[in-house]
Amino acid sequence: MVLPFNTTEANTGRAAPLPTAPPMASLAPESARIGAADFSSLTATGNGNDPAADGGQYVDFLVLGNKENYLVRAERKAILDSNTGLAQILASAGGPGGKCVVRDVNRDNFETFVRYLETKFIKFVSPTHTLEMLELATRYQCPQLEIHCVKELDLNLRVEHVLEVYRALWFYNSVPSAAVAPNSGAARRRTRCCPTRRNREANGAARGPVTPEEHFAALLANCLQLIDMHAEQVFSQEAMLALRFPELEMIVKRDALQLSSETVLLDLLARWSLEDCKRKNIDPTAENRRRALGALCYAPRYLTMTRREFEGARERIELLDPIESQLVGDILIRSAGGKQQSSRKAAGLTPEQQALVARFQAPRPAFALLPIPLSARSQPRNYPKKMRKAAEEAEREREGTGKKGCCDRLLLNCLSVFACIFD
Repeated sequence: MVLPFNTTEANTGRAAPLPTAPPMASLAPESARIGAADFSSLTATGNGNDPAADGGQYVDFLVLGNKENYLVRAERKAILDSNTGLAQILASAGGPGGKCVVRDVNRDNFETFVRYLETKFIKFVSPTHTLEMLELATRYQCPQLEIHCVKELDLNLRVEHVLEVYRALWFYNSVPSAAVAPNSGAARRRTRCCPTRRNREANGAARGPVTPEEHFAALLANCLQLIDMHAEQVFSQEAMLALRFPELEMIVKRDALQLSSETVLLDLLARWSLEDCKRKNIDPTAENRRRALGALCYAPRYLTMTRREFEGARERIELLDPIESQLVGDILIRSAGGKQQSSRKAAGLTPEQQALVARFQAPRPAFALLPIPLSARSQPRNYPKKMRKAAEEAEREREGTGKKGCCDRLLLNCLSVFACIFD
């Protein structure tokens, strides 16, 4: 309990001393002006609570909350030198006496962001906190912090929260082009096929991703690579059922999913289609569930399953139409009896059915591809030697066709030149 202050007791029983200075009203107007000027000068030099009193050294950001508003003080020069969106807000606020209003942000995260601009240091608490800071860095156009957050997320990427990171990356512009990793695929094939291009781009290709957009694409590729390696653990998570169709499609269509059986993928599709029907408030009939999955009904490699596994999957959900199911069942029966599909039998199939059979028979690779090096976790040396060797062999196979095509084009160009000379 707080007691009222007693002036007499505080002065050991004596009365409080009377003030010796005369009241302000008794001073001359000139003396009053001098006293006021002296007081303001003391405030400007000794009080740091007023941004105007500090000569514009500090700026106050007014963070508007749902019930309360908060003030976050920052160094004006550090904010302006950051060349971020926050610096633009501050520059448009006017003089040093004004306050910058900030909306729709978490106070603690915003203060952490401001302190990063001042000190270039930040401490992440969890992957969720890192994603929140990445959102702030993207909103206020701070590429250094964006790249720092991406590397931190890659360093601590785990099966438990890979879907959280994966879904968050869909809000960035890197998603449409994320299937092709930076400096990979066709770009690497062109570099290795052409010596002049290889010499010109060797240093640039070794650097890896540079811009924030390239880092987003690389992190998304690493999320998918981790899902490939631990597909069964990820597919068993309830978060898989909350994915939107495009998010599910990008995962399910992966070629290098490490599955002990295709029934794991079938079970995921069955559970997701049932949940999607509940979200849309429609009857979970076989037709509605097939319509919800669309082309994903053909994602499982049915002909790599046993006859018993296929029949068990059909009892739970019928993803294929009756003709397709009959086709798969007949091939599995012949395979179980040790009979190969004859060319005459294959000739009776339509081109679409032949392509379907080839897709269903294609085996999955024994290992997933290597991730793109973004942190110590994703360095190639941290992965088994067999996995690194398999990735190199897959790269050589992809380069074979491109290298042959490059050499053929070079030969044709040379022949064209000689034809023009001797014409």
